[in-house]
Amino acid sequence: MTSLRAQGLRLLLSIGLAFALWIFVSFTQNPDQRSAFEGVPVDIEGLTPGLLVVDKEGLPKANRPTVTISAEGDEATIQTVRQSDLRAFVDMSGLAAGEHSNVPVIVERNRAGLARLTLTSDPAFLSFRFEQEITRTVPLTVEVTGSVPFSFEKGKPRLTQDGRAVDSVLVRGPQSRVDRVSLARVVADIDRLTGNYRSSRPIEILSQDGQEIAGVTAEPASIDVLVPIASSAGVKRVPVVPRLVGAPASGQIVSTVSVDPQFVQLTGGSDALDGIQNIETFDVDIAGATRTISRTVAMRVPTNTSLASGEPAEATVLVQIQPIDRPFQITLPVPIQVTDAPDGLLLTLSPSSVQIKLEGNAAALGAFDPTSLQGTVSAGALGEGTYAIIPSIQLPPGVRLAEPAPKVTVTLRRPPTPQPTAPADTATPAATPAETPSETPLPTTAITITQTISSTSTAAPTATPGQ
Repeated sequence: MTSLRAQGLRLLLSIGLAFALWIFVSFTQNPDQRSAFEGVPVDIEGLTPGLLVVDKEGLPKANRPTVTISAEGDEATIQTVRQSDLRAFVDMSGLAAGEHSNVPVIVERNRAGLARLTLTSDPAFLSFRFEQEITRTVPLTVEVTGSVPFSFEKGKPRLTQDGRAVDSVLVRGPQSRVDRVSLARVVADIDRLTGNYRSSRPIEILSQDGQEIAGVTAEPASIDVLVPIASSAGVKRVPVVPRLVGAPASGQIVSTVSVDPQFVQLTGGSDALDGIQNIETFDVDIAGATRTISRTVAMRVPTNTSLASGEPAEATVLVQIQPIDRPFQITLPVPIQVTDAPDGLLLTLSPSSVQIKLEGNAAALGAFDPTSLQGTVSAGALGEGTYAIIPSIQLPPGVRLAEPAPKVTVTLRRPPTPQPTAPADTATPAATPAETPSETPLPTTAITITQTISSTSTAAPTATPGQ
């Protein structure tokens, strides 16, 4: 029994010694090693379309971030590893615009046979800032610098792309940068040139205060610039005069007339140019016009002259038409009618019509029918008496009273009380007073009241008993 136990112990000891020897030989002949690869670029994967990686100033990052990858393994494997065998990346799936910190860096192997390597990244986490990419159309201008020699003049610059006129460009970039954009500009230097300037110029993107904004791009990135330059000998700058024919509709006037361009340059002999003070456009018909008219018409080039190079052959004429604002006055008769006459009283109106003075523009006065005028006086709130009342007159829109209407006199009285008949032999019959056709008899004692009121107010007269 003791012998078997001793044999077992010797066997275990032999195995342990063999394993230790194998480890010793392995680490001696092929020990583990560590290798570091610096400046490994980090790929960005899963970024939502339309997002840009920017720095703290909002500028797009042109370069990818880098990390140091450490690889640890046996000497034989480590000696075969190259930086191209390793790849670092971050997964941005589901991340929105804004700040994102502690995004883990993932390291993977690009070829087989490296599974036994232990790979780590330094740093292990990265921070990113994302912004939405937007576009915006802004106006394009040209700045001409320098001066041409004496006896030469520069014309109006032209901006084109593939032969088409361009006056705006599309700006693209992070939202915080594009929001600051005010305009785009190209610069053309014509200093000491005696011929036309032609060049493709890069486009600058500027803020409202004229500072160039980085981090954005213009589409197109460059533009063709033409600045005509011609000898000023035999050149004359004259104003463009629009030629109007016809007259606006009744009640309308021409308020302003503008033309673009306002001036053009003519070339020709000195004799021909000396007698020219302006250049007219072809006719612009405004007959019967009631609103603003815009027309593009050709210019009448004077005999023995021509438009200078680069000058337009047409002009845009803008004629603003508006109603005549000057008021007119007319005097018209208006019949007066009493409404709401109280029962039991005799009513007398004097006069039955009045002359009123109306005011308004020509269109308003010409549009309404004078026969439709009617003045009214309300007697519903009046008692017995005499009243001076301003009648109420309904007027159409745009027409008003130039001065208050004349007053009319309204008299309300009770009919006279019939006198008793005297005996035939002693009394003379009392004369029965004549009544006007509009009076209605009502037995009572008459009183006289005088009050001046407006037809829209309620009178409170003071009565004077009859004697």
